[in-house]
Amino acid sequence: MNLTSLEVAIAGAGIGGLSLATLLARQGAAVTIYDQMAAPQPVGSGFVIQPTGAAVLSHMGLLDQVLARGSRIRRMHGRLSSNGRTVLDVSYAKGAHGIAIQRVALFDLLLDAAVRAGVGFETSSRVTAVEDGSRPRIVLEARNGSPADLVVDAMGAGSPLDRKPATELSYGALWATVPWPKGGPFAEDELQQRYHRASQMAGVLPVGTAHDGAAPMATFFWSIRNTDVAAWRNAGRAAWINEVRAFWPDVVDLAEIAEPVHARYRHHTRQPLAGRNIIRIGDAWHATSPQLGQGANMALLDAASLCTALISQQTIADGLTRHLRQRQMHIRFYQLLSSILTPFYQSDSRILPFSRDLLIGPVTKFPLLRGLITTLVTGELLSPVARIAFDRIAFDSSDEDALGQPA
Repeated sequence: MNLTSLEVAIAGAGIGGLSLATLLARQGAAVTIYDQMAAPQPVGSGFVIQPTGAAVLSHMGLLDQVLARGSRIRRMHGRLSSNGRTVLDVSYAKGAHGIAIQRVALFDLLLDAAVRAGVGFETSSRVTAVEDGSRPRIVLEARNGSPADLVVDAMGAGSPLDRKPATELSYGALWATVPWPKGGPFAEDELQQRYHRASQMAGVLPVGTAHDGAAPMATFFWSIRNTDVAAWRNAGRAAWINEVRAFWPDVVDLAEIAEPVHARYRHHTRQPLAGRNIIRIGDAWHATSPQLGQGANMALLDAASLCTALISQQTIADGLTRHLRQRQMHIRFYQLLSSILTPFYQSDSRILPFSRDLLIGPVTKFPLLRGLITTLVTGELLSPVARIAFDRIAFDSSDEDALGQPA
């Protein structure tokens, strides 16, 4: 399909929405993003871009800039807080790595790419519904958006376009971005975590710089039951610092300067099609806990898949069908995997973490199983990038000159 006559309305200026908007606009589509913020801005802390997400960013011509701002992650290492015994040890294949990055850093790069591609923005625009039809229309609080050929819900797990509530997980986390402790006890290429059963987890992730010339930072996270957040606030900072000190002394300095934000998590798999020529991507379609760290990577894959599918087909309907064929198997598998594994890492169970500690650490010492676990964690199982067929996207010369190659 020639996209030069395509009009697209995207609800949500997150990673998935910005990526899709840029890819479509570069193909000549007229794209408008509607977002409730007064100005586009990121929400959340740091995360790891896996090889799947990096492949999309490479084809967008952004990978070199992402690598310059992020930190290469080559290992994920988890120990028990009580005795330091390793219960999770996952390393990337030789020459491969993840990229830990601050959400604001990736957001700024994606926003700049969208603006340069000619994407339009309607800010301070809270989307409340979508009018179905051959030319669907986004409905805002105070007015209606213009009719479009395609409407995309990229508003995340809390999207108002599905009245069916998502299942909120019992555990959330306190997240903070703090200065990277140079010369401290943490490796610059590792995600390090500590566990007590499944009821307590903390981690430190180096996430690079927010922009050129900025100081390197780390993301510090501390799991917490959502029902315990009020009690945590009432107990005060000193009580929390004492708890952190008893759990993992090495991170006390980070906790003391942290300004933590409480994040809640949902698990759901909604119907991807919300009406005729109305589709969901990212967490609006499939939300999970952060245990496998796939959220941003899945959104990038969704965006690239939808673009290539539309290009390869003669009609929007056929493009959406092709897109779902390319993505559904991968999404269903990781939704199931997340549902199964999350209680082993965040729950009140005593049996599940015991079996985790007994089995997972020793299993990762066997090369074949270690490789399988690595493939699971990096999101590469079922070959989601190959299914997208990036060769369907023809970049113009300016895009080709900007293409970065995986390091």
